[in-house]
Amino acid sequence: MQKSIALLADKYGLSKIEVMEEIQAVFSTMLSRWYRFEVMTFFREDFNLEAMAYNDPGGVVMQRLVELSEIKGRGTLKRQLETNLAKAAVLKKTARYKHFEKELLWGELTACDAEQNLYVETEVIAGERVTAICPVNRIGLHERHSGDFAIGRRRAFHLRRVEPVLLNGTPRLKVVVDRVSKTLVETLLRSQLGPAAERIKLRCLKRYVGHKSIVFSTGRLPKSAIIAVDRELKERIQVKIVKSLPGE
Repeated sequence: MQKSIALLADKYGLSKIEVMEEIQAVFSTMLSRWYRFEVMTFFREDFNLEAMAYNDPGGVVMQRLVELSEIKGRGTLKRQLETNLAKAAVLKKTARYKHFEKELLWGELTACDAEQNLYVETEVIAGERVTAICPVNRIGLHERHSGDFAIGRRRAFHLRRVEPVLLNGTPRLKVVVDRVSKTLVETLLRSQLGPAAERIKLRCLKRYVGHKSIVFSTGRLPKSAIIAVDRELKERIQVKIVKSLPGE
């Protein structure tokens, strides 16, 4: 059993403890349903699974050991366990990726569906490649049919949302990005500032996608940074130097 736990942990990106908890939960739930009274399962110190059935006829709690080697429906248990482990894996990954929402992502355009939504191969966490979706209404009109958005091109995106979803009954991680957020202007500018990004505060107050973005900054921004963002977004970046940002 210990080897099986290790293999499942590796397959689903979970810890051994997380796999053991899911095994216990699935067996307890399914056996309780089948036996029509409460069944608790737990791992012994030797990593063998043990199940105990509890019944209270006449108000007296009775318990007996369930012989797991004799139960039927092992295929059903296996399928339910795989489903639960997949859900647990997606939820765990979602929690990790949630931390990076609102940040800057660079990715390669890999596909465009019938509704003109774009699919982007990127890395939210270094070394972990994932395909994100950029809905067509989150792409500026000036870019939707631009050569800069042809398949294979690399573009900057704002990480809008990370959430778990079911796709044809299978748990999946959904990563949504966009090109129209004011935050994208801010993160692109910060990415160009280097060490100066620590001392300069900036905020994009208004953005007219494809035309102009109005940015307030507490420090002077290098012309090269402004030009780089201007070229990436194909819109004018107007910067106003202020002592403090509105609302501070």
